[in-house]
Amino acid sequence: MRLILSVLVVLAAQSPLVELTVDGKPVSKRYVIRIPAKWNHSLVIGAHGGGGGNNFDRSGNVIGTDETALDDVIGRHALANGFAYASFDRDGSGGGRNGLSMTTQFATFARGEVMRRGKATLPTYIVGLSAGGGIARMAAEQTPAMFDGALLIAAAGGDVVTRLDRQTRIAALWPLIDPRAHFGLSDKHPRIVAYAEANGTPVEARRLWPYSAAGAVAAASRPVGNVENSTAKPGIPVIEVVGTWDDLVIREVRAYANRVEPKDRYRLYQVEGAWHMSGDDDGVMSFQYIAESRLKLDKDVADAMGEGPSYLPIVREAFGHLVAWVETGKTPPPSQTVRPNMPLRR
Repeated sequence: MRLILSVLVVLAAQSPLVELTVDGKPVSKRYVIRIPAKWNHSLVIGAHGGGGGNNFDRSGNVIGTDETALDDVIGRHALANGFAYASFDRDGSGGGRNGLSMTTQFATFARGEVMRRGKATLPTYIVGLSAGGGIARMAAEQTPAMFDGALLIAAAGGDVVTRLDRQTRIAALWPLIDPRAHFGLSDKHPRIVAYAEANGTPVEARRLWPYSAAGAVAAASRPVGNVENSTAKPGIPVIEVVGTWDDLVIREVRAYANRVEPKDRYRLYQVEGAWHMSGDDDGVMSFQYIAESRLKLDKDVADAMGEGPSYLPIVREAFGHLVAWVETGKTPPPSQTVRPNMPLRR
């Protein structure tokens, strides 16, 4: 396997392949491993959102694949601060146990590769976004722990009961407020207020609702089957970051925060007005393409996805607090809601 010793972004077409196993069958996945010139001998594993594969611009052109999807979220930041960074493209597997299994296999492989530098790695961190955040959550709850600390961003899998309740309520409420059939309902209309309460975001976020509604209505129409809830018992320090306008996961994340034990092993930082995908993350373009081209939603919905404030400054600050928590025992700031571009309060 080829080891990439560079702090520069490597194009997906140049990414090597790693052999992993899923359900007893071998699979080949694209990956990147990068080590900065001044390496601190710690490693960050990035777990991307979605199911992997191609990323698109708003017009539908392929702009990359998911082994580099978190470069602008955490990858480049980690490298600039001395951490080795590794990520792979699950390509076809979202979250769930298969995603976790592949991620832990890849982390083992990546640790072996970076140790070829001649020194054992120190702490290994996992940073996961959306579905990848759900994988990071499961990894944090594993025994024995494979990682030393976990940073979750807009993470799935917080609380299955809350998710099912949200989907059921939204499926019933959406036809009553869908702007295509009920144009002009005011922000104070009882049905609008009820919908905001059902999905956990303020009425001011309603431009974004059609996207999450489409997913929730589709999910509510499918059989639930057997689902596994998170234990809410992380064995390692965990910091979670989410936007208050994130109608895809906000209620589940808050439910997780309410039942997590022990409380002193977890922090939740909520960024006011931020959506599921930070407006300055290039990954938002794939959401916009899907919203307009596949779901046939209005242009205004796609525009709203890219107009929200950034949560990346808090993500990077939270990562610094996580590292200090793991390596020096310094406790991070308490859970809180913060305005965009403002530091966390001690």
